[in-house]
Amino acid sequence: MKSKSLHIACFTTAFILASFCFSQYDKLQLIDSLIETKQINFALNTLKTVDSASLNLGQKAWYYKLFGRSLVLDSQDDLGFLNYLKAKKAYQQIDSSEQVAEVNLYIVQLLSATEFSELDYGPYLNEYVAYAKEQNSPVLLTKAYMLIGKCFINSEPTKTIAFFKKAVLENQKTADALMSAKIHHNVGVLFAEHTIYLDSALYHYDLALKEYQKQNLIDYISYIYNNKATVYKKQGDYASAIDNYLKADSLPIKEYRKNNKQSLYASLADAYEKNNDYGNQAKYLKLHLAYKDSVNEETQNTAMLDIQTKYEVEKKENENLKLKQNKTWLTVGLSILTLLLLLSYLAYKNQLSKKKIAESAKEIEQQKVEKLLKDQEINGIDAMIEGQEKERQRIADDLHDNLGSLLATLKLHFQNFKIRKERIENQEKELLNKTDNLIEEAYRKVRSMAHAKNAGVKSNVGLLPAIKNFAAKVTIVNQLVIDVEDHGMEERLENSLEIGIFRIIQELITNVIKHSKATESTIHLTHHEDNINIMVEDNGIGFDSSKLKFAQGMGLYSIRKRVENINGRLIIDSIVSRGTTIIIDIPTL
Repeated sequence: MKSKSLHIACFTTAFILASFCFSQYDKLQLIDSLIETKQINFALNTLKTVDSASLNLGQKAWYYKLFGRSLVLDSQDDLGFLNYLKAKKAYQQIDSSEQVAEVNLYIVQLLSATEFSELDYGPYLNEYVAYAKEQNSPVLLTKAYMLIGKCFINSEPTKTIAFFKKAVLENQKTADALMSAKIHHNVGVLFAEHTIYLDSALYHYDLALKEYQKQNLIDYISYIYNNKATVYKKQGDYASAIDNYLKADSLPIKEYRKNNKQSLYASLADAYEKNNDYGNQAKYLKLHLAYKDSVNEETQNTAMLDIQTKYEVEKKENENLKLKQNKTWLTVGLSILTLLLLLSYLAYKNQLSKKKIAESAKEIEQQKVEKLLKDQEINGIDAMIEGQEKERQRIADDLHDNLGSLLATLKLHFQNFKIRKERIENQEKELLNKTDNLIEEAYRKVRSMAHAKNAGVKSNVGLLPAIKNFAAKVTIVNQLVIDVEDHGMEERLENSLEIGIFRIIQELITNVIKHSKATESTIHLTHHEDNINIMVEDNGIGFDSSKLKFAQGMGLYSIRKRVENINGRLIIDSIVSRGTTIIIDIPTL
């Protein structure tokens, strides 16, 4: 009997708990319906009867989302935002990505509608768009593109048009008539606010209005009348503007009512003033100020409500722990806590300052080291280039003065020998001719080598003739057609700069000959204002420039160092089997 009574008691307790939980869930469903039908006051009153402490995490997330929507629709944006954040956190804890995306959408709509630029809706927008693309859902993508377009409507209208077009394409997949009307509505705003095509704005507004009236969407119909009135006011048709404002005022709107009325009455007062009806201007200006004061007063009330809510939560926690605190001790405790927080904050700021100072000192020291290494590298390159120039000159002089003169003398002796010898047998004569020809050929090659080694910019010639001369010689020797095209190269440059540019081009063409397998190459030289542009392109085999590594000892490594040494900038553009283009910009000052 005792056991049976215990079972009955347990069953009764479980039934009561289940009934209570069902009651809470049932309230949440009711609140959701109230919000959808724009019965905001009923929704808020019903929310206050929900015991949120008895809800599970999923129900709490739903509760916070509903509370946030109700508060925002009642123009209590700060508390609405706070509840949205609570809802998002709870949905993240239960890993409900779909609901997190929906809350992100509400947050973006709320923050993008404010004029406070420091409220950054970017992260929430990015999360929502990423989820929509991941799901590849036309419904979600339509909302995403609409939302992005609205965000750019004041700053970058051309981007808005592009995103609205994307929204139209996605919406065509679902044939959602209401979403189509909303798109027309926003396109109308774009034409009205950022173009001179006000008739186009009215056209899109009328398309949206037709669907809103079909679905009896009172709030949206009111928005259209308000927007059309603004267009008529811009056109100077103040009578039509006033008529549409009054139509908007006559509708029993339920969402954002206080803010909308405040804005509407300000617009009406302005329209009456422009229409020289100062009596009605004063009337609606007074109404505007009254609603403005009302909104400000309710902002204060909601702030106090927030403080009270936090206090009630704290009170319940204290009651669970059976702790009662004296008001004086509470004040003292709060004062001490405030002092500790202040001291902690100051200590934290001090630590941050020390860390920043240390980081700055470290960065300065690093910059000094990098500058020293850079200076050493530049000095090394200068010395290398100077040594190369001296070595080229020495080799050319040795070839010309020593071996060249020796071969010339030898040739002269053979020619004298041929002249003096009166009778020479045929074989000896043939041998002498062959020897003479070989000496002549060796002499020509020595002269050619000497000129090639000494190829460069002569002080009395200049950069452009030297490059053209070099291109002509390489063309003959290597069976490679090299063209030189110049623009603005009539004036001479400083001699060391001309030598540096010549050596860079010389090495670039050497790379073409060695590696490119090209049949054609063009050297472009352009001198514009204080800048020299060099472009060397070929029709060779090319290479994958993304895999290029500037290893020391390579031709491109040497070229890059030469370019850096004269404060230039080097760009490599090469495609496999389609040739290579090297672009170099060098300042002349």
